[in-house]
Amino acid sequence: MAGSASCTRQTVSKFFARRPVAKHLFQAMCNELDLEWGEIAELEPEDEQSSSKLGMDTEREKTCEVLQEGPKATQVLTSPVSLAKKQNANCNEQLVITFTGDIETLQKNPAFQAAFLSMMQAVSGDTSLKIEKIEKGSIKITFSGSKEGLKRLEEQIKSGELTEVLGMPVEDVQLLPSSTTGEEQDKIRLVQEIIAQGASGRDLSDTNLSGVDLRGTNLSNADLSGADLSGADLRGANLEGADLNCADLSGANLRGADLNGVSLHDAVIDEATIISDKWRLLWKIVNQSSKARNLSGANLSGANLSGADLSGANLSGANLSGANLSGAYLIDAYLIDANLNDAIVENALFGENSELTEDIKRDLKRRGAIFEDLPGDRFRILIPYSG
Repeated sequence: MAGSASCTRQTVSKFFARRPVAKHLFQAMCNELDLEWGEIAELEPEDEQSSSKLGMDTEREKTCEVLQEGPKATQVLTSPVSLAKKQNANCNEQLVITFTGDIETLQKNPAFQAAFLSMMQAVSGDTSLKIEKIEKGSIKITFSGSKEGLKRLEEQIKSGELTEVLGMPVEDVQLLPSSTTGEEQDKIRLVQEIIAQGASGRDLSDTNLSGVDLRGTNLSNADLSGADLSGADLRGANLEGADLNCADLSGANLRGADLNGVSLHDAVIDEATIISDKWRLLWKIVNQSSKARNLSGANLSGANLSGADLSGANLSGANLSGANLSGAYLIDAYLIDANLNDAIVENALFGENSELTEDIKRDLKRRGAIFEDLPGDRFRILIPYSG
């Protein structure tokens, strides 16, 4: 359009962003779009035209009318989350643009949708440009088209030339590699969401996050059970309270990650996994037999040891402050000088722990612990802990 209207791409961008442009260029672009420029421009007297603002809202309505009637009217959007799954068989290039706005503006207004796509085609210079998918999270739109057209769109957004389209500000843009499959593209978009918005408390169970860079991201209390995190870079990530049961962490880098309260039952950790000795020990305790294990002086503060079998283990001088020991078996465990401050001991089973003072036992019982060798507690042992 820039070439046919004898103007620059910057001018085209201004036109679609409803910013003032020279009158003769405005007329030329309207002609290219088969619009009656005199009807859609709100012009002041000639001597004031240089500072006038063009009536782009009216132009938007007229454009919608023309495009709705024209031969290139685009498909009506009806799905509440995604739509237009039809793929462009001749092109693998895709561009994801995130806009600020209400997704229903596009879904419930086919005329606006048609005008929107027409403008994006004009800005990119690519009439083959199509909308492949629209998702929530502001308005995340996946376009397919020629490599040149999508690259042009990306450059205009990154350079600041194109900052909004039909009143919808542009938040972000990402050109997807042409070699990526649909599954890989979904993975890229998911990672972008996690990085931009965090994923605290989010259900990411069974997702494929292998090899991704999630350094410093907030994944606290997220459900990552069964997720493939093999080779992932999780340095400095906040994984506090996350469910990593059955997750694949082989080769993952967890240096500096906050793993307080994480659940690691049946998680896969190998020699290539970069993880501190503290958390590797936790993984061993919950996945391997720890009966009579020597854990003297071990730092297990904040560790999730719920349901762990620590019977007969040497925990003398161990730091268990803030640890989750709910439902753990601690019968005959040696606990002299162990730090149990703020530990969760609900339904933890103690017994034959002669080194514990009566005051400590009373405090643990008050917090929900069970002592099999104390009258009144034995009947509770018959009730299995459900955690």
